[in-house]
Amino acid sequence: MIRKTSLVCSVILTAILPISGVAQAEDPADPNWASFHSTADAYALLRGWAQMYPGLTNLYSIGETLQGTPLMVLEITNEATGPAAEKPAYYYDGNIHAAELTGAEVALHFAWYVLSRYGNDPRVTRLLDTRTLYVRPKFNPDGADIALTTPNSLRSTPRPYDEDRDGLLDEDPGNDLDGDGSMTQMRVPNPNGLWRISPADDRVMVRRAAGEFGNRFYDLYSEGIDDDGDGYFNEDGIGGIDMNRNFPRNWGLEFEQRGAGPYPLSEPETRATIDFISGHRNITGVFHGHTSGGFVYRLPSTTSWDEFSSPDQSLILELSGKYEQTTAQPARASYTNPRAHRHGTLISWSYWDFGVVGFVPEFWGGFGRDYDGDGRVTEAERFRWNDEELGGAGFADWTVYDHPQLGRVEIGGWRSKFTRSNPPPHLLKGEVELYVPWMLWLAEISPRIVISDFSTNWIGDDLFKVTVVVENEGYLPTNITQRALDMEIAVPVRAVVDLTGAELVSGTARTTLGHLKGARDTQGRSGGSESLRTLEYVVRVTDSQAVFGITVLSEKGGRVRRDILLGNRE
Repeated sequence: MIRKTSLVCSVILTAILPISGVAQAEDPADPNWASFHSTADAYALLRGWAQMYPGLTNLYSIGETLQGTPLMVLEITNEATGPAAEKPAYYYDGNIHAAELTGAEVALHFAWYVLSRYGNDPRVTRLLDTRTLYVRPKFNPDGADIALTTPNSLRSTPRPYDEDRDGLLDEDPGNDLDGDGSMTQMRVPNPNGLWRISPADDRVMVRRAAGEFGNRFYDLYSEGIDDDGDGYFNEDGIGGIDMNRNFPRNWGLEFEQRGAGPYPLSEPETRATIDFISGHRNITGVFHGHTSGGFVYRLPSTTSWDEFSSPDQSLILELSGKYEQTTAQPARASYTNPRAHRHGTLISWSYWDFGVVGFVPEFWGGFGRDYDGDGRVTEAERFRWNDEELGGAGFADWTVYDHPQLGRVEIGGWRSKFTRSNPPPHLLKGEVELYVPWMLWLAEISPRIVISDFSTNWIGDDLFKVTVVVENEGYLPTNITQRALDMEIAVPVRAVVDLTGAELVSGTARTTLGHLKGARDTQGRSGGSESLRTLEYVVRVTDSQAVFGITVLSEKGGRVRRDILLGNRE
């Protein structure tokens, strides 16, 4: 919200870079990673992959937006090795915030990467044989399409929302006054203005120094008009709710958290998310893709770090450390200021209410280049980058415009949507490829229950001793976090025996095994009570075709079944 007498604090992240383009219909076997995909084109790719890889995919909607657009999820696993619900899984999404378009592209690219390499890449093949991936590229399809295909800006959903509380909804749909496809800035001469033109580069506006006189000064506004006469520019655009403040954990009222919505899960997109994750208890972590900055937000998100147990602190730091190792980008705590922390975020709910660790990678830290290697990118270096690598297309030169309310102004500034917020399309491919190793690893480290030994011995008459060794061969424990244990939602591993033509003499048909540690806890050691359990049964055979069957179930570690014929009395 900007008063006519005040200033714009930053370049508005709304411009459409002229060199960009929306992806057109393409071959799903060879997608175009140098262009951003509309919802229609993204869903066409998902449908194409579902047709190309029927044994590896299942495409379905988990809900609809207010406008009736389906919320599509691509489920990926090798169905020949077991149903998706019976394997440990990982959840990936992107583009909850409308203009953060790179999130959708990272998710799309990841789905294509694993599908196109299955059967040829041993790492990918093992992953899809043993795990399930839930990939949701367009968390917010309606908002994303507005951001991609128009000059307008919105935070998340296009639901009408009275941001300035004047009783009117969505007063300003966006004002690309000069018709160049971008919403940039306006500089307006004012002797009392707080900005002046930099003597080093007439494209750059710098703050007026205290007590400075003798130069020409300006006010800065976002490009647009005061269409309701209230003295503000572009204060109540499309929508206004921030869906990543709409989740139930530590949700805050509007005075606490702008954009949180009228109540938790008021939006169909957020409600569908919680319904989906809650209904898929095999999910072991959450990857919630955003932009920009070139780093990852880790927990804590809405509460102090001191409230996390020591084991979970260690786990969070280890997982985010792997991000730093694979991307050469930093990890940062999402919660840093107790007076201005984030309310109602997905990764906070995922941890405190679902018991898994989530992350918010902020893709694209490439706005400009550090040419002198001093560890920071100056505005001069950004302009050099724009001139040399973008051919000048990332910045709209200041151009005179007769404004209906402000008179003679100049319109110009960064076309931020594909410079600051997202990569220019020709740099998109390198960006989406960067995160694949970490995304694979997040799914690979889940717990995974196996029956590592299953044997029978005849002990006389019609009696057999059956020995079953159940092991967690995964990296993480079957409870994932200490938090899941503390809030008593971590379901212990269970073994269920069923017999045909036989009866149990000793042992129980249902055995609770507790939680099994993974290689992370046992430093890779195999054996012992930490990562495995040994079960022994004595069975009396009553039929020559007697069968001993056992099913081992772990909510996060999957389901495994083994059967053995009891009949060899040697």
